[in-house]
Amino acid sequence: MPEQTIQCTSACTVTVQHEITLPVLDLSPQEGAVISSAILLVWAVAWAFRVLIQTIKSSDGNQPNED
Repeated sequence: MPEQTIQCTSACTVTVQHEITLPVLDLSPQEGAVISSAILLVWAVAWAFRVLIQTIKSSDGNQPNED
């Protein structure tokens, strides 16, 4: 936003500068890649734990999963 100048009735002048920044929009491509890789890694680990838990619950280790 552009600067806004407010003039008072007395002998003062106030300049207000509005700044709105979103940190997500200020990322470099490398920083975005690092964050997306971390999210993908967390998702993959959670998926692997889910599959492991389903395998343990559905079989005793000797039988194949019938799902």
